[in-house]
Amino acid sequence: MAEEPNIGRAPVGRRSRGRARVGRAVGKAPLPEHARTEAFEVGGPAAPPVFVDPSGGRRRWVRRTAYAIGVLLVLALLTIWVTQLLEPARPPAPAPCPSAASCPR
Repeated sequence: MAEEPNIGRAPVGRRSRGRARVGRAVGKAPLPEHARTEAFEVGGPAAPPVFVDPSGGRRRWVRRTAYAIGVLLVLALLTIWVTQLLEPARPPAPAPCPSAASCPR
């Protein structure tokens, strides 16, 4: 009787030490999107794309607009940052009183 190879199993009667010895893979499982089924057809004809822009004009316009908005936001942030560094905000000066007796303290 010929010995069967121990594919994916530890040898019988010996304790394994270190790395496990695994046999080679026998085959590949089919991907789910390519699997056959009787319930419904998988991967039917795809609908044509709705937005097609072979010239790339829409992509350039969106990129330029995004860069412009980004530059404006960075400039606004820098303006706020610089105004905070220049001089701190102070409360307004109190209005002068015509007479010392009528001014609340």
